[in-house]
Amino acid sequence: MRTRRPNLPLLALCLALPLLTATVSPVWGQAAQETPSPTPPAEAAVPEPTTAVPEPGSAAVTPSAPSGTPDPVTGTTGAATATPAVPPATPTMPATPPAPVADAIEFQLRFPADQGGGSAAGKAGDLEYQRDTYAVLIGDVKLKYQDIDLRATRAEIDLATKIVTATGNVILDQGPRRMAGDTLTFDLNTKTGMMTNASAQVSQDYYFSGTELRKVGDNEYTVKDGVFTSCSQEVPDWSFRLSEARVEVDGYAHIRHASMRAKKLPVFYAPYLLWPVKSDRTSGFLIPNIGYSDRRGALLGLAYYQTLGRSYDTTVHVDLFSENYLGLGNDFRYRPTEGTKGQVLAYTVRDPEAPTEDDWRWKVEWNHETTDLPFGMRGVVNYQDFSDFNFFRDFERSFDRNTLRFIDSKAFVTGNWGPHLLNILLNDRETFVGAATSEDTVQQIKLPEVEYRLRNTRLGKLPLYAQFLGSASYLDLTRPNSYAGKYGRLDAFPQLTLPVRSVPWLSMSVSGGGRFTWYGDTLDETGKAFSGETATRTLPFGSAEVIGPSVSRIYDNVLGFSKIKHVIEPRLTYNYLGDIDEDLDLPVYDEVDNLRSLNVGRAALVTRILAKPKANESAREVFFFELARRLSFDDERPLQSSQNGLTTTQSGPLEALARFTPTLRTSVKLEADYDTLFSGLSATQLTGDIGVGKGNNLSLSWFTSFRPEDSTTLSNQIRFGGNVGLFKNIRVEGQINYDVELNFLQQQRYILLFNQQCYGLRLELRDFRASVGTRTRDKDIRFSLSLKNVGTFLDLTGRSSTAEP
Repeated sequence: MRTRRPNLPLLALCLALPLLTATVSPVWGQAAQETPSPTPPAEAAVPEPTTAVPEPGSAAVTPSAPSGTPDPVTGTTGAATATPAVPPATPTMPATPPAPVADAIEFQLRFPADQGGGSAAGKAGDLEYQRDTYAVLIGDVKLKYQDIDLRATRAEIDLATKIVTATGNVILDQGPRRMAGDTLTFDLNTKTGMMTNASAQVSQDYYFSGTELRKVGDNEYTVKDGVFTSCSQEVPDWSFRLSEARVEVDGYAHIRHASMRAKKLPVFYAPYLLWPVKSDRTSGFLIPNIGYSDRRGALLGLAYYQTLGRSYDTTVHVDLFSENYLGLGNDFRYRPTEGTKGQVLAYTVRDPEAPTEDDWRWKVEWNHETTDLPFGMRGVVNYQDFSDFNFFRDFERSFDRNTLRFIDSKAFVTGNWGPHLLNILLNDRETFVGAATSEDTVQQIKLPEVEYRLRNTRLGKLPLYAQFLGSASYLDLTRPNSYAGKYGRLDAFPQLTLPVRSVPWLSMSVSGGGRFTWYGDTLDETGKAFSGETATRTLPFGSAEVIGPSVSRIYDNVLGFSKIKHVIEPRLTYNYLGDIDEDLDLPVYDEVDNLRSLNVGRAALVTRILAKPKANESAREVFFFELARRLSFDDERPLQSSQNGLTTTQSGPLEALARFTPTLRTSVKLEADYDTLFSGLSATQLTGDIGVGKGNNLSLSWFTSFRPEDSTTLSNQIRFGGNVGLFKNIRVEGQINYDVELNFLQQQRYILLFNQQCYGLRLELRDFRASVGTRTRDKDIRFSLSLKNVGTFLDLTGRSSTAEP
């Protein structure tokens, strides 16, 4: 067991408090990604008077003529001010505004100076006075005062007090906020009031309804015997029934006696709930996460989110399991500048079944990126470490991550300046090759590596182009049951290319250079230890390429394309890499050390079809076919041979490649190698991707390899995947890996996604079998429920492992 004692502080929390007060916080997008603050709409302008302004206690009334422009809410014509659409979220929200009155009149009312003056304008079917300062409006009433827009069947206005009493399908809009209900008593002076059997949208995706809804301040409301939800259905998919609530817009909703419901079924109760009603990040307890694992039992996940200023925040996690497991974690995020962001995640689990004396197992991750470095350089850190490799399998919820076979940490700084590229890299990669012990781990560390690349660049006015790849590395390499040590390595690969273009239909180029590698240490005669001796490897390099003579023809209006161009061209290439001294015992770290001598030519015949869909669109390749064969000019390195090596040939197998791309989302590629020495296929590969409809995709990969000498199938594997939308809200994803030769299903993975307006369901199934020794079969199932403005509310996982002969 690879173990390390974590240097992580244990987190002390009061575990009972979240059960009494729970808060949901939309932090950077559900405490995971940044959400910009919404830009408030401009305040509605007060229309200028269209008639003479009457004295207090009187009204100017003029008949209204249709203007030809329908009102966006009622569908009637006239000079009404547009208002936001009625959200269909709450049970008491009116389906439609009051029916329009055929012969509406326009009015304008002025308030006395001791009430602040000002005037209200609008339309109604009729206007009458009960006394000089009391107006009664009847029939499709539309009243506007400053940023207040009122709709109702009937409204009474006390001009002396600015009190409005309205009845019948009342709708009150103030900027982006809306209240709707049966009756309304409202003070235009203080802009406060009370509505009965009402509903309100006080912020984006936050809806309240209740028997009594009061606006008690500029940004504060109270609700009695009501419902809160982020859903927009008549009967919300999920909601909180409440006895009373106080809502602060861009603040919090303080909810008492809240029972969470799925449709009408109660599923959760809290005597007090604190819910943020704003887009900005908000400190507080998150909604508890409920889950289940067949190994750890039932889960209650508690989390507290704390903002640490505008650019920093942290989330503390406590996971309680019924089988005596305990998980503690912290997620710290930062974004001090526009170009710099990062996240540090630490998590530790007390595992009573841990195979070591220390029953605390842990992981640490750090992901950082910045583009604020000097000279336009970019820096990235991706660091991860685990107490043991089995942590992947035992505690990672992602099916992709719990099957990882390596831990890869790196940090690099990179910069591009024209053709120049500079990389400075620190890298630590640990690869798991056997049991979960340090003796079965290959560790490769770069401390550091500096790499410089020069892209193809012309040398002044000369007809020569230069390329360069070079690196200086300090390496730390450990291989199980073999050598381990630290050494330096320098590698340089310069090239010069001379292009020759004498005629348009013929292209030629010649390249030359060399690869020089210095090793600060080499292996001894046993090949299992370092000797302390340095070594230098020098490999001359050369290549040549001839394309052509090319012939082509253009066709107009063929197969739905405006133009099609058919090109046929031969291609000849030659590559040479000098002989490698086999007596050099060099440590193998990466591809720099795995080079092989090369003296090979290749001849190919290529046919291409390029199509232009429309006259104003660019052409693209829709078909490609290549038939090729290689030839070795080194008698010691034949390209085809028998198993015993007695029968050989310098010619390689026939290589065929066909690629068909009829649309941008559909492609099929077929590759095949034919062994001419024993007259049989040696390898085939078929891959295809088909895009169907919006967001739907199907893919297929089929790989085979053969030994033509005795007609033996060495490998035959099929991989099928897809992503298909069913109906409106259901999506299915899947992948199947099947080994035809061994006759067993390596992996099945299916994901069912169901998304509604305010919640989502995810069901994921995986069945994996490895073919190393005994076939270990892992079965996983995961079900999760996510709520809008809440995040993951329910997470159930189950896993079983069996060994099959």
